[in-house]
Amino acid sequence: MSADAPLGATFVPLDGPGDRDFDAALGATRAAELPAGSRAALSTVAAVSPYLKHAMLRGADDLAGLLAQPLGATVAKARVAPSGDVSDVGARLRRAKGRVALAVALADLLGGADVATVTEALSAVADEAIATALASVLLAAAVKGVAPEPETSGLVVLALGKLGGEELNFSSDVDLVVLFDPDRAEPAGIDGKQAVRLIQAMTRVLQARTGDGYVFRVDLRLRPDPGATPVAMSTRAAVAYFQNRARAWERQAMIKARQVAGDRAAGNAYLRALEPTVWRLAYDFTVIDDTMAMRDQIAAVRGAGALTLPGHNVKLGRGGIREIEFFVQSLQRIAGGRDRALRGRRTVEMLEALAARGWIAREPSDELTAAYERLRRVEHRLQMVDDAQTHVLPAAEGLPRLARMMRLADFEEEMLATLERVHLHFASLTGVVGQTNPLLAPVAVGFPVPTPVAEAFAAAMDGWTAGRHAGLKGERSRRLLRAVEPDLRHAVASSADPEATIAALDDFLARLPASVELLARLDRHRELIAALVLIVSTSPRLATELARRTHLLDVLIDPQFFGRLAEPDVWATQLQELVAREADYEAKLDIMRTFGQEQALLIDVRVLTSSLSGPEASRAMTDLADVAVDRALEVAREAFEVRHGRLAGGGVALLALGKFGGQEMTATSDLDVVFLYDCDADAGESDGAKGLSPGHYYTRLAQRFIAALAAPTARGTLYEVDLRLRPSGRAGPLATHIRSFARYHAESAWTWEHMALTRARIVAGDARLAAQAMAVIHEALSRDREREELGREIAAMRARMAAQSEAGLKLMAGGQVDIEFIAQHAVLSRGLFAPADTGTVAMLERARDHGTLPADACETLTGTYAFYQRLAQLLSIASEGSLTVADAPAALQRLLVRAGEAPDLAFLEADIAERRSTVRTLFEQLVGPVGPV
Repeated sequence: MSADAPLGATFVPLDGPGDRDFDAALGATRAAELPAGSRAALSTVAAVSPYLKHAMLRGADDLAGLLAQPLGATVAKARVAPSGDVSDVGARLRRAKGRVALAVALADLLGGADVATVTEALSAVADEAIATALASVLLAAAVKGVAPEPETSGLVVLALGKLGGEELNFSSDVDLVVLFDPDRAEPAGIDGKQAVRLIQAMTRVLQARTGDGYVFRVDLRLRPDPGATPVAMSTRAAVAYFQNRARAWERQAMIKARQVAGDRAAGNAYLRALEPTVWRLAYDFTVIDDTMAMRDQIAAVRGAGALTLPGHNVKLGRGGIREIEFFVQSLQRIAGGRDRALRGRRTVEMLEALAARGWIAREPSDELTAAYERLRRVEHRLQMVDDAQTHVLPAAEGLPRLARMMRLADFEEEMLATLERVHLHFASLTGVVGQTNPLLAPVAVGFPVPTPVAEAFAAAMDGWTAGRHAGLKGERSRRLLRAVEPDLRHAVASSADPEATIAALDDFLARLPASVELLARLDRHRELIAALVLIVSTSPRLATELARRTHLLDVLIDPQFFGRLAEPDVWATQLQELVAREADYEAKLDIMRTFGQEQALLIDVRVLTSSLSGPEASRAMTDLADVAVDRALEVAREAFEVRHGRLAGGGVALLALGKFGGQEMTATSDLDVVFLYDCDADAGESDGAKGLSPGHYYTRLAQRFIAALAAPTARGTLYEVDLRLRPSGRAGPLATHIRSFARYHAESAWTWEHMALTRARIVAGDARLAAQAMAVIHEALSRDREREELGREIAAMRARMAAQSEAGLKLMAGGQVDIEFIAQHAVLSRGLFAPADTGTVAMLERARDHGTLPADACETLTGTYAFYQRLAQLLSIASEGSLTVADAPAALQRLLVRAGEAPDLAFLEADIAERRSTVRTLFEQLVGPVGPV
C-alpha cells in the first residue's frame, strides 16, 4: 500500500460474494456515485463484518471523501482542538475516531496495509485523543483555579501495553498510568484529590458511549497496587513502590511505558527515576523463571489450551501473541540494562535488534516476526467483525469467514503451524539465551571423574547446599547449585590441582554476599563455569574481585564483546556514549568503573585462555587506561567548571610515565602521571561562582581528576594514580605549570627523573600544551651526557633498588628493570628519545639501529623482555604482590609453563635463571657493574 495513494485506489475485493442488502442501502446514498469497483470491494467487507457494514452506511455520504485521500491524511485530520466544552470535544473525538477506524479497516482488508501501518495509525489517533481530553478537562477546571497548561500541570499520562509500543489493536483498550508530581502540580492548583477528579473527567470523555460510538476504552489498572491506590497517584509514591515492592510483571510492563500527555518534564523525571528498577545493569537470568511463572499464571486463569483452532485465544493461548511479547521482553530485561539499543517498545523492532546484537539467531527472529504480524492481522480481523475486544477464534463454522478476511485458502493449516512455531521458540527461552562466546570453551563432561576428586567435591557440595555460607542460603540457591553440579564437578576435575581448586572455590563462595544471580548466569551459560573455575583456581586476586562484583562476568556473555578486542577508538566511543547518558556525576564515575573493570576482565580472561600474549595484553591494558584517563579528565573538568568556571587561556595536559607511558601495563599497574597546566599570565581568578587563582584552580582540578579514577564508589575504584614522578616529587605541587616543568628539567632534575621521561607520552588534554611539554622533554633528553658517568649513576641506582628488594620478575637481578635501565641508558646517552613509541622494546631497537646496541644483544634483550611480559601478565592477574613462579597455584603454574613455551615447571625455572644471568651480564657490559650500595 502506497502511503501517498488515495485509499480507494489501492482496493482489492475480498474473495467471495458481497452483501446485497448493503449494495441496495448504499445505492440510496451519495456513495452510489463511487466507481463500481470500489462499491464492489466495500460490499465484500460488509459481507464479513456487521460492524463495518453499519459504519460504512452511517458515514456513506463521507465515503467518497474518505476514499479520495491517503490514510495518513485521514489520521492527520482527526486532530481535535482542546476546548473547555468537554461534551463538544467528546462528540468531535468520537466522530474523528470512527472515521479513522473505518479508514484503517478498509486499508487493512482491501488496501494491503501492513501491520505497522495499521497499528501506528490507531496509536497516533489515541495519542491525540488522550492529549486533547486532558487539555480540555484542564481548560474546564480553570474556573476552579487550575492552571490550564498540560505542560506545567505536574500531571503525567503514561501509555503502557500496546499503546505504549504504538502497536494498538483495532478494538483495543488503552492502558494508562496517571501520576502527578506534587512539586509541579501544586503551583498549578492541583492536589491529589483534584488530580483524581481531572483524570476521572478525562476518562469519561474518552470512553463515554453515544450514538457515535466511543473514543477509547480506558484501563487504569496497570498503576502500582491498583486495588489500594487512587487513579492518579503521586510520582513519589510510585517511585517508592517500584524501588521496594514492584513485582516482576510490573517491571516488565514498564518496558513499554511512553508518555502521551501532560507535563513532559515531570514525566521524564519519573521515567529516569524508574530506570534502575526496570533496567538492571547486571544480567539477571532469573527473569526467565519469572516469565515462565507469569505464563503459567495466565494459563491457569485463562487457559492456554491445546492447539486446536476453534475457540483458541490468539493473544493469551499457546503459541499466541503474548508468548512472542514475553520472549522479547524477557531478553530485553536481561540485556537492556547494559545495552540501550534493546530498550525499544516495539516488538518487531526489538526482534530485529536482538538478532543484530547477537542475543538470538536470525532464524527465530525472522520466524517470530512473521508469526507476530500474522497473529496481529488475525486479531484485528476478529475485532473488526463486531468492534469487540476479543482474541478468541470462532467456532469451526466461523473460521471460513476469518480465512476469507485473511485471504488464506489454507488458513487452518497455516495458523496451526504458526502457533506451534511460536510456542517452540518460547519454550526454547529456558535453554538458549544469547550466543556462546567463542573465547570460552565449554566444560568437557565426557570423562570419568577420579574417585578421590568426586568424593572431595561431593563433600564440598553437601556443605554448600546445606547453607554453610551465607550467600548460599535459600532454596533457589540450592536448586541452581544442584543444576550446575555436573558441569562444576567436571570443570574442577579438569584443573591442575582439583583439591586446591575445591578449596579456592569454597573460599570464593564464602565471599559471595548473595548467589542466586551468579548461579542463574552459570545455569543459563554453562560455558561460564569453566571460565569461573579457571579464574578461581589460577587468580586469587581476580576471584576476590568477582566475589564482590559478580556482575563483571556479564561482559563474557555480552555478544557485543565477542571476537577481537575492541580498538581504542571504539572503546572511547562506547565509554563516551555511556557516560553521556548519565546526568549525575557519581553515576558517571560508576559507569566508568564498570566499563573499565569489565574490559579489564575481558583482557584478563584472554590472557588466562592464551588468546592474548604478554606484549599484546600490555598494549590492550594501556589502551584501556588511555581511554579511561581521557574520559575521567573530561568528566572531572565538566563538574569542576560548574562551580569554578574557567581561566583565560587555560589548558591541561596529562603526561604518562612508567609502565603507563611505555604502554607496558599489567593487570595491577597504577598510573604514573604528571598533571601539567598553562594559562594567560594575567588570568587572575577563574570566572566561576567560586573563583580560584591558577595554582589553586589546577591543584583542585588535579585532585578532582585523581578522585574520578581512584576514589571508591559503589562500583569500587578504577586505577590508582601516582603523581610522585612530578617535579620535586611529593614536595612539589600536584599540578605543574609548564614553565616550572621546563625550568626544573633544564636545571634541577636528577638522572633518574630523566630516565623516567624516556617513557613520557601525552595521553589527554590540550594539544597546544601537549606539544610544548614534548618539546621540553625532547630538549631535556637530547643534551650531551658523559656515557661512562651516566652508566655509573644508573648502575648505582640499580644497586640501591636491589638492596631494598629483588622480588619477582620485575626487581630480580637480570629481571625486567635491568632491561628497562639498559634501554633508558641507551636513549639518554645517545639522545634517542622518540615520543611516538616509548616502550622498552622500541628503545632497544632504536639503539640497535643507531649502532649503539649489538644486534645479538638486542635480540636477546627484546626476546627476554617479551618472555618476562608473558609471565608477568599472568602473575599480575593472580596477585597484587610480587608472586613468584615457584609460589604460584598449581593451576597458574600450568599456564605459566605454557606461556613460557616450556615442557614443564622445572624447565621454565631453569630458563628464567639462565635468562637472568644473561641479562645481568649484558647490563654490566652495557651500563656498568652493579656493586654494593
